[in-house]
This record gives sequence, C-alpha cells and structure tokens, in this order.
Amino acid sequence: MPDAYRFLVDGRIPVLKVHGEPRPGPAVIVLHGLFSNADDQRAELEALAAWGLAAVGVDAPHHGARRDAWLDGMHSLGPSDAHARFLSFIREAVHDVSRVIDHVVAEGHGPIGLAGVSFGAFTALAVAAEDSRVQATVSLLGSPDWAPPDGHVTDELRELMRHAPVHRPWDCARHPLLLLNAGRDRLVPAHQARDFAHRLWRDFPQLGSHVTHYEYPESDHTMRPEDWHDAWGRALSFLRRTLVSS
Repeated sequence: MPDAYRFLVDGRIPVLKVHGEPRPGPAVIVLHGLFSNADDQRAELEALAAWGLAAVGVDAPHHGARRDAWLDGMHSLGPSDAHARFLSFIREAVHDVSRVIDHVVAEGHGPIGLAGVSFGAFTALAVAAEDSRVQATVSLLGSPDWAPPDGHVTDELRELMRHAPVHRPWDCARHPLLLLNAGRDRLVPAHQARDFAHRLWRDFPQLGSHVTHYEYPESDHTMRPEDWHDAWGRALSFLRRTLVSS
C-alpha cells in the first residue's frame, strides 16, 4: 500500500497526500464534490499512487475538517442563492488549490495535474484557467460554464459568473484537458462541457487539439458503476500519459 500523510498547508488547508516511492515525481491534486471531503476520494488517491503519481487530496473551504454552517445552510436556500453560494465556494477554493500547488512544487513534485469530481471539477477548471503550472486537467461531472441549471440569473450570479472559465478558453485549455460528463445529468447539464469542447475545436483549433470530451448517455449525476469505472480509467490513463511523459 502507498504511504499516506496528513498535514495543513498555511496552517489551515487540510491535505491528504498518498504516494509510493521513489519521490518526488508528478503530482495530481484531487478535488472532491459538494458535501464531500478528501477522504471520500481515498480509492481514487490510491489508484493514482499505484500508477506512480503522488495523489494530493484537499478538503475544500467549508468541507471536511473545515465543515461549517456555510455548507450546512445550503439546504435551506432557494435555487439562485444556493448556486451563488456554490460559485462563491469555487472562488475560495481556487486560491487554496494554488497554495497547495505551491507546497507540492516546493517539495520537488512536478509536473502538476488536477482531477476534480462535480464541484471539484468546476474548481479544477477554474484553477487551470488561473494557474499556468497546471499541466493536465480532468473534469468529471463538471463544467467551465457557471450558468445556473434553471437559467435564472440574478445580479449576484451575473457578477460571479464573470469569473467562469468558459470566458477564458485560451487559459483553461492551454494544456491537455479531459472533459467527462453524464448525458442525463440535471445538476450539471452535459451540453455545457460539450458546447465548450465544440467551441474550442471550431474556433480555437490549436487549443482544441489539447481537449478531449466524452459523454456517458445513460448516466445521471450519480453515475452508473460501470460508467464511473470507465470514466476513472480514462482519467488515470490521461493523467499518466500527459504527466509522466512531460
């Protein structure tokens, strides 16, 4: 079994780091979904470590060891306010992930990849657009588009949506990008990532050459086990191919 280490970055960001030896080497920051935590991705962390990558799980703001009323209170919010809080969590998480990247780079790890699930996938895409050190990104059940699923955009949402990676395709896709979505997903409509990929392929062919998109037509946001297994296998192969050969 790979070794596991727990520590705080900047004294406040909980990290679970899993890897084998020798080290350092390529590292993948693994970002969990809403109402989840780094430990819930332990199987994925260990799978990455088994492939020779250092896997770095991070508890998002207000999640895991940092869970607080901001997260618990989402259940009582209406759709627009809940989506605004969701986007605000992403904005907070982007800075934290870059600080974790600072830490693993200082340890000698590199190149750096990201793999996010749902909320974590939204965060991974946003970090990729902001931080040029990210050399490969996997978005599983996420989107670069921050529009609410119900289409109702308040003034608060409009301001938050300005920061969405969909508006910065040249930054989001400057390095290899894998988009994996579920065709029946009502929480994260699959067309958002699909449209982004097609836009890159059509309007930015140089960037588009870095982008792979795959959709699971029979799955919703809670993917069928066989589809999740296939998606994670694609993610592992993509990350190993892009990072180990870098």
